[in-house]
Order: sequence, then C-alpha cells, then structure tokens
Amino acid sequence: MSSALILGDLGSGLTTFVGLLYTAQIRYGTESEDTFRFSADRETIRRLEAVYGELGAGRFPVAEVNWEEHPASFVLAFRSGRLAGLSRSSDSHDGFDTVRVQVGGIAAQEVAELAHHDAVLEVATRRLFGSRLLLVLVDASRLVDAPEDSRAQLLDRYDRHLATAISVVARYRAALPRRRDRALEVMFVVTKVDRLAPEALAAIGSPPGRDGGRWEEARSTWGGRLVERYLPQVHALLSGRGSALGVRVLPPRWFLSGLTTEEVSGSPRIARRSLAPQGGWEPEYPFEEYRDLIEALATAAHRSSGDDPDE
Repeated sequence: MSSALILGDLGSGLTTFVGLLYTAQIRYGTESEDTFRFSADRETIRRLEAVYGELGAGRFPVAEVNWEEHPASFVLAFRSGRLAGLSRSSDSHDGFDTVRVQVGGIAAQEVAELAHHDAVLEVATRRLFGSRLLLVLVDASRLVDAPEDSRAQLLDRYDRHLATAISVVARYRAALPRRRDRALEVMFVVTKVDRLAPEALAAIGSPPGRDGGRWEEARSTWGGRLVERYLPQVHALLSGRGSALGVRVLPPRWFLSGLTTEEVSGSPRIARRSLAPQGGWEPEYPFEEYRDLIEALATAAHRSSGDDPDE
C-alpha cells in the first residue's frame, strides 16, 4: 500500500480537506457512469462519515482527527485504461485497475521540530515519512503582502516550518536503501481560496473574484506564483529539484480548494447543493479540482510502487 503525507499547520484546513477528498470520491463514483469506484476500511469510514455529515449539513468540521495515528485508507479503482499507465502493474478486478493508498497528516511545525532533535520516530510517523508523495496545504487566508501586518510574520514562520518539514522528510527518503525510493513528489493544495485577499490576487496577476468555470485556469496560473511569492523558502528549496535534499524531486503540481459560504442568521455557513435524485446534500466546493486530485493521487501511488519508467 502506498502512502501520502499531508503537511499543513494548525488551522490550515486538514480535516476539511480530507473530508472533501472523501466527499469527492462519493460524487465521482456516483456520477462517473461506472468508470470510478472506491472503498475504504471500516475505521476510515467511521471517522470520515462524521466529517461528511457536518459538511453536508453546512457546518465546518469541529472534531479534529489525529490523521498521523489514524490515516485514511482507500482503494481507488478506475475502469481499465481510464488512467494512462495505471494498468501496467496495478491490481485488476472486474475490469478495474486498483490502487491502494493511505492519506495521513502531520502539522508542519511538529515535523520541523524534528530537524533539531535526534528523536526515535513512532511507527505511524515512520510510515508517513516513507511517503513518496507530499500534499502541502497552503492556507490562502494567510497570504498577505503588508510587511507591517502581524500576519506577515506568521506567514514567514509558516514558510520556514514547511521548508524545514519538507527537508526532514526528504532526508528520511534519501537514506532509504533502494535508489528508486529516493524520490519525492510534491502537490500543493491551496485551501480556503474563497478567503484569498484581493491584494493577493492582484499581486499574482489575477483579476478579483472567481467562478467554478475558472478553477482549472486558476490552478495553472496561480499555483506557481503563489508559492514563489508567498513561500519563498519552500520555492527556493524545491526549485533546485532536490539537489540540496539528496532526492529527486518531481515538478510540483497545484490544486485549489475552497468552500462557498453564505450568511445564515448572522453566522457564516457552508452553501450546499442537493444530491437529487439520490437525496441528501453536499457542500459547494470545486469538485473538478478534487476529481483531478484523486486521479493524480492514484497515479502518484502507482509510481511509488516502484514501476516508474523514469527510475
């Protein structure tokens, strides 16, 4: 089973992100005309159903799950031939190619602290540190330009924590015995895009506002600019493609995440869409972004199995 490590920070939306990843799998499987299926173990379902219920009710998840000790375990199944190259060595069953993956998260600050300590890692931490794929959460609400703003200091610290955390994980992978394991794939997920400040949009050359039809366009233009401008230490670390990390770093990819909100009795709530005719509700979020992320996650998990032709 392959694993993916989420690096975020407290308040960056880790639980909401994992909940939306689960929400998107349900919708993808329902709307894909039998080209995608997924399954999850009992513990994953138990934890995520509570988060899914909160999101479907228009509420932000309040229960924080320890995603380090209890990663979400999924089996992602695509109709054979649906994803290029996936069928070369994936498990196949009933015309579907399957990939097994665990997704777990650790606060970037906690990982960064390990850079200064020769600590013995817990089993759960070692498992996640062995992940070839890093999902780095970037909280869009923290991206500010005014140096005198106290949030700018928090952003600098966040940048430093992320860069150090990536270095710690890279060093762990660089020490792995097999050469093919000494690679790192990074995907940035910009969370809370709906709270991205207008001046931040202007700074990266994007007009204010957005709509669902612009997500893919925004991803291709915003991602690199956001990281370069607001996370300079992370950008400098990765721009060398891992030469200073001792691993081969694949070109990063970017995805955007956000929730549409509305005022209800003076309080913000998540806007919802009906799931008719099946019944129920789901939050308004960029489903297309998460669908593409699910496919990218499956492809990355397949590569981490050791069958990367570029190795």
